Amino acid sequence: TKGKYSLLPPVFYCLITPVFYFSLYALGVDIDDAEDAGYFFPPIKSTESAFSWSLLDIFTEIHFWNISWKAVFKAIPTMISLTAFSLIHVPINIPAFAISTNTEPDMNAELIAHGYSNFISGIFGGLQNYMTYSNGVIYSKSNGRGKCSSLAIVALTGFIFIYGPLLCVYVPRCMAGTLLLHVGIDLFIEGVVESYHDYDSLEYSGIILITITMTLAGMDAALVAGFIAALSTYAVQSITYQHPIKGAMCAATLRSSAWNRSAEAQKILLDKKKGRERILVIQCQGHIFFGNSTILKESVLELLVERRRSGDDPIVVILDFTHVLAIDSSSAMTIEKLKDSIIKSFGVEVVIFVCGHEDGFRCHYDLSLKVNGGAANKREGSSKRLLDPIDIGEEDPIMFETCKEPIHPNSSRAQARASVTARALDVSNSHSGYKNAVMADIPNSHVCETLDDALIFAEDVLVAVQDAMILQNDVDDRFRSNILEGSGMAVKCSKTQQSSLEEIARAFLTSLCTGANANEIDKIYCLLEPELYYCNDIVWTQGDESKSLKLIVDGSLLSLLEDEDGARESCYPGSIVGELGLLNGTRRLTTLKVISDKAVLYSLSQERWELLACEDPKVARFIDVIAIRYLSHRIQHVSNHNLFGKRSLPV
Repeated sequence: TKGKYSLLPPVFYCLITPVFYFSLYALGVDIDDAEDAGYFFPPIKSTESAFSWSLLDIFTEIHFWNISWKAVFKAIPTMISLTAFSLIHVPINIPAFAISTNTEPDMNAELIAHGYSNFISGIFGGLQNYMTYSNGVIYSKSNGRGKCSSLAIVALTGFIFIYGPLLCVYVPRCMAGTLLLHVGIDLFIEGVVESYHDYDSLEYSGIILITITMTLAGMDAALVAGFIAALSTYAVQSITYQHPIKGAMCAATLRSSAWNRSAEAQKILLDKKKGRERILVIQCQGHIFFGNSTILKESVLELLVERRRSGDDPIVVILDFTHVLAIDSSSAMTIEKLKDSIIKSFGVEVVIFVCGHEDGFRCHYDLSLKVNGGAANKREGSSKRLLDPIDIGEEDPIMFETCKEPIHPNSSRAQARASVTARALDVSNSHSGYKNAVMADIPNSHVCETLDDALIFAEDVLVAVQDAMILQNDVDDRFRSNILEGSGMAVKCSKTQQSSLEEIARAFLTSLCTGANANEIDKIYCLLEPELYYCNDIVWTQGDESKSLKLIVDGSLLSLLEDEDGARESCYPGSIVGELGLLNGTRRLTTLKVISDKAVLYSLSQERWELLACEDPKVARFIDVIAIRYLSHRIQHVSNHNLFGKRSLPV
């Protein structure tokens, strides 16, 4: 029933006895004959009441000289097993029960409860006790909730413990058999069948080994088999021990690939109270398995507590698993619950997970799906919102969308758009203004392939939290649709298109040349020459002489190193490329290729640059400042940071 009908199991079991009696009546079978045939439990042959103080007389009949020490010696392995099981029961079965019931356990409370229970039982001469996993699962699936229902179960259990032997003679044996069969099948399906896709081959082999050993040799042998399986898994997954957290830092000194944000967006990101300092980056490392997953969780929560004490509560938390070698399934479930703890306990807007690989996290468990946010996974009570993603058209100069031949053979269209659509926005055209924007809740979690993508998404969240319209304008400036249509050359562009290109070029120059007045912008613009390129055109090749810099006005380009597979960077409208080679006189360090249908570049030649430097050094200095800013940004770019190792520090 998968939880759809929570009352079905208890109703089913309650109906077994009356249905059995009705069947006897319908078939004309006498109850005494059914009892003689063994359909009922045998009655207790005693004239005393169900509860008698004479039960305590057993403690007066103990004589050490009558003890069979041979039997005691044979019972030692069993006693050791019971002791070991009682010690490991809480740290193993409680998390397993929490996963089965989708609850967050409090291990301290569970240990205290077991301690009190066994203490009271020992005082009154009882046996050791612990939570029964199977009964607990049935209770949970029957929608048992709250203290009242729990106390009712306790009272009923106590009543049955005392008067059960008298009542069981009226209960048919088939009820016990049905209960055992149902629980056995249910637990087998949950533990062996349904877990097949959640564990890797080594972990699942351990489950099969424990199941077979327990069936054939009992609990003692199964505990040994489980111990061996756990050691084997640990040995394979973790050769050397490392702390699961490499380090943590705020993102104040980190920069993403979103080079040309608007001035308003930059102001927010540089603000100490609203900007990148409110992003906490936590980098994990090594093998994360059942032995250190709890350390990972506790360490992350301790970091957040420290940040809260210092008054620097993060708005966004980035958990970077790029340097994690492997994650076992139980640890993946712990990480899934860690996300909920961060959001509920610390009020973090978004938790971003960096898997570090195209195929997702390095574990068999589908952790990417479990921790990825969405409409059904939004943070309750959130008043901060992002705008809805736009539907990016086929002609938009985004990533590698418009080329007929894919630049990345292994990259799908969905993957190429992932980082862009996270920032793209849609505002209702019926009424302009912030209040009428089409809003959608910020997801409480997000999964990115790289730390750069995660930082871009985090920056967008920070901007949207302050003012979603600033993010709208920022995206509009960075990701414009193609202005040119048809197949005409640049010299054949209509006056309207030329006017639009000129306005955009001037707007980009104004944004790039901070502090420049209109006359200075005009002077730089007059030195630029428009150039038109088509998809797959090579603007320059790695090793060519540097004879110009270019301002991208329309279209998208790809800068790539020819001798390093995978080393590439996308260039979008509003960016200047080739400035380092022009100013420093070095040869081209990368190959620049057009990846949109068309691209319009405004070029500043070396001759005109040298003329500008001689005639108006003040205006020429704006180009120098752009180059310095770009170099500074690259030095602080997150891909160039060994976050917690030796590196060149930003100055």
